[in-house]
This record gives sequence, C-alpha cells and structure tokens, in this order.
Amino acid sequence: MPTEDAAIPLERVPYFRSDLRRIAITAGLMFVLLIAGSIVLRSLLGA
Repeated sequence: MPTEDAAIPLERVPYFRSDLRRIAITAGLMFVLLIAGSIVLRSLLGA
C-alpha cells in the first residue's frame, strides 16, 4: 500500500501560479466594474 500523499505537488503543475494570478486580476477587475456600474446606474436613475 502506498503511504505517499495523494495530492499533486504544486511545483509539478507548470502554470499554477500564473493562472492563479490571472484569476485574481480578473476577479479584481470584475469587482471594480461591478462597483463602477453600480455608481453609474445610481446616478442615471437618480437624475
């Protein structure tokens, strides 16, 4: 029976860190767009 950890070591996954960074940047941009859209809609509907 193998007693090793079944998880894949992250250093063997080639693009893990760059993909994680890209996902974080995309999530941040989506959050900024959500806030900006909310402000624009509030100003349009309030006028």
